Parts: sequence; structure tokens; C-alpha cells
Amino acid sequence: MRDEKSLEVLRKVSPAEFERFEAFLRSHHERRLEDGGKVIPYYACGTGRMALLTFAGGWGGIELAYETVLGFEGRNRVVVVDVSAFDDPEDMGRGINRILEAEHVDRVVVVGQSLSGIIGQSYFKRHFRRVDGLVLTNTLAPRKERSKKWAMVLLKVLPLGLLKPLVRRKLTRLGEFRKEIAPDILERRRFAMALIGCMIDSYWTKRNTLNILKLAFAFNERDEYTMDSFPGWKGRALIVTSPDDPYYADAELLMDNLPNAEKYEFPSGYGHTAPQIHRDVFHKVIQEFIDRLEATQ
Repeated sequence: MRDEKSLEVLRKVSPAEFERFEAFLRSHHERRLEDGGKVIPYYACGTGRMALLTFAGGWGGIELAYETVLGFEGRNRVVVVDVSAFDDPEDMGRGINRILEAEHVDRVVVVGQSLSGIIGQSYFKRHFRRVDGLVLTNTLAPRKERSKKWAMVLLKVLPLGLLKPLVRRKLTRLGEFRKEIAPDILERRRFAMALIGCMIDSYWTKRNTLNILKLAFAFNERDEYTMDSFPGWKGRALIVTSPDDPYYADAELLMDNLPNAEKYEFPSGYGHTAPQIHRDVFHKVIQEFIDRLEATQ
């Protein structure tokens, strides 16, 4: 994100958080890889034996993952991939693997929340043999009954001017929570929501938005799995959830269907964004999980 209009909006929301974000933009430079005529933006940074792979919030715009990068790059390699150029999970997986090969990353810990958790599961389903760990936070399990082909047809004919407000409304609802939080955390959450809004306005196109929705539809249509879907996998899964998250029921499905799974649960009252409100605890839980994986290797 380099357009001055968006940066000025963010500066007004929170000068302190903007300063942190701007420093991130100065120190982290987007890389690009071409794959079959598609251009894939990504970040590759950090140091360490373990490599964390995540997906820019799912929707695209790798800057959305700046909190993840800053939280983990000190002890791990971090690769953030924008998959919005892809509308097919097989092609997406090949594109991601090309980036990993270009960056000389062999094995990964896949990390995803919400929509990026769906992307992470699609990748894991096809390439679990190069995955040491899977961290899924407040996300959905694949279910065929969720796939409504008529909805995809409707979304294709909606103009971008109508599609964006629908997505924005959904994301706003997911960002709601009941409990009071400290002023500095509230300011950070407002900045995060403003950043998503700027990304919707300045980065998302009809094509890349539909591509991500197609990946989500394909996930429900094609990616159901059970314990037996990952023969010989010796890795571990961590399911992070919250009692008042809209997707809380899916956490048990994930626990039932993923091998070697453990669960961490945030307290109620913070909804879908509990991990971001409790950011430092969230990062600590994931880092300790990664450390346990590393200790077994």
C-alpha cells in the first residue's frame, strides 16, 4: 500500500499505530513471482529454523499481515502470500510452492485465521507432506451443504460497487465484540479495520474478489477431509477458538478431523477478533506451539 490517500486516512485514525505501520512498509518490501501468467505478491522475511506460511488475511493485500510478520519474524522465517490471483486450489497450491522453492523454504507451519484459515486448509489438504504444523484460528471446516452454486452465479453478475459493500458489511459484523477493552487496544483495532477498509477501496478488484470467493466455494465442494486423509503425517495441528465466535462449532469438527490436534480457547466476550484483542497472548500460544514442533525435529 503506497497510495497517499489511504495512508492519510490511516494516519488520522491512529498516529501511533500509523507510525508503526509506516515503519513496517519501509523495512519490508513486496516481492513478486509470475506463475502461468499470474503475478503473485508476497513477503519473505525473518530468520530462524522454522518457517511460517500465511495468506494475507485471505482476501489479498499482503500488508494486512503486518502484525503477524512483526510478531514472528524475530524467531522464524515468515512467508506471506497473496493468493487472490488464483481461482482454483490446485493452481494456488502450485503457485505457493513455487514461492517456497524460490525462497529456499522446504517445510512450513501453515497459519490461517478466518478466510485465510480456509486457504490454509486447502493448501494443507494437497501438500500436507511439506507441512510440520497447522494453526487454524476462528475458521470454518469444509462442508458441502454450505456450497450454494446459485450464490456464486449471483456474485458474478453483481457490479463491484455492490459487491464491496457486502464484503465490508460482513467484515464489520465479524469485528464486533461485547466487552470493553483498553483504549490502546481499541485504537489498534480501529486502525486494523481502517486498513481493511483502505484495502477494499484501493486494492480489491472484481476479479481478485471473485477469485477468493471461488476458492472458498471450492473448499466446501472439494476439500472435506477426515483423519484418514493425511496418511503418514507426523505433524501437529493447533485449533484456536473463542466461545462467541460465529464459527465456534466448527472448532470441534476441526479437532475431530485433523490428526494430532490440540485446542486453545480465548475467553468469551471478544467474538471473532479475540485473537487480535489478545494479540500478545495469541502470538505466544502460536510461538510455543512452533517451539514444540521444533523440539521434536
